[in-house]
Amino acid sequence: MLERVGVGQARFTVPGLSADSRGAVMGRQMVVRFSTLDRLVTFLRLWSGEQALDDVQPGLRLLQARTPGGPRDALAKFSIVSSSLVEPIVRAARLAGGQCFTGAGKHFVQVRDAQAPLGYDAATLDPAGDDVDFILYGADRTWAYAVDRELPFDTLLLQLELQRGAEDGQGARDSFYLTVRRGLGPMVIDYLHRAQRRHAGFRIAVALCEARADSAFHRDPPFWLMKLSEMPARLLALLSSTPGLTLFSPVADNVAVASGYRHPIHLGACRQALPPDRLFLFSPAPRGVTVIEPAPVFLPIGDLVRLGGQGTSLQAASDGSSGGTFRPVATDALALPLRIEPAPVAAWRATAALIPWQQVAWLRALCYALPASALRNYRVAVLDRGVLVIAPDALSGLPFGQLLHAPGPGLLVPLGWELRPRVSPVELASSAGAIGGTWVVFPAADAPPFRVPAESIVALQASALGEHPLADVSIERGHVAAQPPAPPVEIENRPLGPMPLWGLK
Repeated sequence: MLERVGVGQARFTVPGLSADSRGAVMGRQMVVRFSTLDRLVTFLRLWSGEQALDDVQPGLRLLQARTPGGPRDALAKFSIVSSSLVEPIVRAARLAGGQCFTGAGKHFVQVRDAQAPLGYDAATLDPAGDDVDFILYGADRTWAYAVDRELPFDTLLLQLELQRGAEDGQGARDSFYLTVRRGLGPMVIDYLHRAQRRHAGFRIAVALCEARADSAFHRDPPFWLMKLSEMPARLLALLSSTPGLTLFSPVADNVAVASGYRHPIHLGACRQALPPDRLFLFSPAPRGVTVIEPAPVFLPIGDLVRLGGQGTSLQAASDGSSGGTFRPVATDALALPLRIEPAPVAAWRATAALIPWQQVAWLRALCYALPASALRNYRVAVLDRGVLVIAPDALSGLPFGQLLHAPGPGLLVPLGWELRPRVSPVELASSAGAIGGTWVVFPAADAPPFRVPAESIVALQASALGEHPLADVSIERGHVAAQPPAPPVEIENRPLGPMPLWGLK
């Protein structure tokens, strides 16, 4: 049974209660009771929208408890570090259909209301057995709860599904995250880089990420993550509706929610539950949340594409002679030379081989053993440094020579090496001059590349036969023996009679 607290009352039955300077009673802890878990989530959203939940962490506990013979209720228990926290909590709990209690330990009394402006105290304490974790004294009844299970707050944040509707202030943000499937990465990077050059304030940073694996038997494939700042409005709808791309709006420094969705709880008020050394990307069901640990390191998009080019860019004059005007500066000063470096993972197949002249005799002997398909499809070019053999797909059957792979159309690099910078293969081939059937070969890191014109490349079978393979074959005439003349033919007609076959055996 509850009793109203009187003015100037200093002693209380419930442990942990104390009166402030105004005489209002408040305990060191609070418990908020709800009949369902959904109402608890609604309370957390209303509460997080008004004040940061970090003020009550790490002591915030979300519980599911039962009374003897009763249903399972949802409880939120936390410590009160300041009296200024009470009013927003009580207001959010009442809007969500809950009841607030204050106290300490196992005993909690109902928080003050209009009937008791200074608060409540219990007339007597109910004995708490070992199977009772909380006793809540209400104006109408008393609840004795035994905890069934505890819901970690950070786990609850990651398991809740997103709801349709923009997050508060989401539409006004000028910064976004964009996830791109790995196969689409080079194409999207080239497109956004061209868009960045057309818009002065548009900035893009890129990282290649891999989500944290919950199981050793199931790992999500790597993906590209891009950070877009001051993005043009026309790109917003395009990136939001393109398959394979997902656009996220940041709600905190390391938390972002899919554009057009909102989390049931204001994530910006739960920073302590989301460690700053990770990046959290909340997507709609069934994908859920993607946790990137550690947080990615972003690089400017210009480091992944070719910086050189023909044309000019505008740069402010650094001296005072030009006043406030702009002068054109050639962008050739930013051109990067192509070079080859060891690849971290050598997963390419050999498509060509450069055979030096001291091994060409082996190639001539091997042509007798090669299958007909290799003779028809392989192409060769006779060079000063040797013979270049090129296969249409994968080179097989040549156990000697320098093996090469094709990182792009018309480009050949030693197996186990790659071209830097890692620009688009089409852009790379155009920059190196590998067009119109011409091949550009990078033989080694310390050797300059060379071009092989298209007219110098012929089929292997034509090269093996030579220019005039049958020119020296002699032609001999055959001699036929004379035959005696045939005797003349005489034709005699005799009458056969009416029965010419009579008696013929």
